[in-house]
Amino acid sequence: MDMAENQYFSHTNLKGQSPFDRMEEDNIEFTTAGENLAYGQISSIFAHGGLMNSLGHRENILQEHFRNLGVGVAFNNESQPYYTKKYFSNSWPL
Repeated sequence: MDMAENQYFSHTNLKGQSPFDRMEEDNIEFTTAGENLAYGQISSIFAHGGLMNSLGHRENILQEHFRNLGVGVAFNNESQPYYTKKYFSNSWPL
């Protein structure tokens, strides 16, 4: 929602917080975590397809130690979607 409302696209928010900082602030316990972002695709299917066709994003998605997934989408005032995927595990090793 923050990216859509404030018209930016970054893992680091305007307060300088990383995805991990925000997860901790929301009391999400994790030992390992990752985040993928997508912007502007007309559907979540295309957003996910784009991430899967990007080597680095695909490797993030397919990490075997991630056990939890959080997905969000928010729209800016021009109805452009911002997609966020959080992957995490709260025990290591699994």
